[in-house]
Amino acid sequence: MRILVMGTGGVGGYYGAMLAHAGNDVTFVARGAHLAAMREKGLELRTQGQTIRIAPAHAVGDPAEAGEVDLALFTVKTYDTESAARALRPAVGPETAVLTLQNGIDSVDVLARILGEEHVLAGVTLIASSVVEPGVIQENGFSRKVIVGEARGEISPRVTAFVETFRAAGLDAESTADARQAIWDKFVLVAAHATVSAACQTPIGTTRKTGEAMALYHRMHREVIALGTAEGLRFAPDMADRLVATFMGAPEGQTSSMQRDFANGRRVELEALTGAVVRRAGSLGVAVPSFDALYAVLKVRARAFGGLPVDEPSVG
Repeated sequence: MRILVMGTGGVGGYYGAMLAHAGNDVTFVARGAHLAAMREKGLELRTQGQTIRIAPAHAVGDPAEAGEVDLALFTVKTYDTESAARALRPAVGPETAVLTLQNGIDSVDVLARILGEEHVLAGVTLIASSVVEPGVIQENGFSRKVIVGEARGEISPRVTAFVETFRAAGLDAESTADARQAIWDKFVLVAAHATVSAACQTPIGTTRKTGEAMALYHRMHREVIALGTAEGLRFAPDMADRLVATFMGAPEGQTSSMQRDFANGRRVELEALTGAVVRRAGSLGVAVPSFDALYAVLKVRARAFGGLPVDEPSVG
């Protein structure tokens, strides 16, 4: 299968390397030192106690160089979604599927508007991985699951084919007939975790030793669940309890991508995660006091180092 990884960061690099290792024809889109390293030495993936090397790696700076592909894994940061979708157009042929594995709850709609709804697949992953140095991806073993479905809600033949391709690469892949629910299930977890971890700047192993912090996680999970319920989603009654239990058993050193971006003074996904909760809750009249408070704090911090441009759309 001809696959393009649009954004070879921790998520795209992990899945792209696993798929290439399984024999698929994978092109990696990257930039800067990461792109240069892949062109020179290939891509190295450290995962599950083993090291996988893709060398040579077909790495490009422009997706147009790949030609039309069967599947494009769309794994750029949410703030780059629109520009990356426009750049991807030359690689999208009549039969190309674009699978978004991004954070947040808005990417499917943005991609459908720019590339056409018929090309877009909705995906969810909880993989915890990052670029630890140019050309090197580290995965921490938290989860290898990826869920794929049609944005309009069905399990199509192409979804089945892509799931089989992922499974052949040793990945825990499954299909869903309700991709919107799967995206929101992840959002409940990620919105709270990204927000708290970015504010605390400690790995989960440290954070969970403080009972008040885990109580905050629980309240924030319930705030997102209330928001999702107001938007027509359904959640298990014990979902917040189960998510807190998940973090109690997560690897001690686990951090979130937004936490790392705050720590390194990079642009952050604050508006796609914390800000999205505050905006939607405001429009629906849902109370999210924990998100309101931490959004204000994180927004000040992000703007102070340029991680959130002043002209970026926000709550206020």
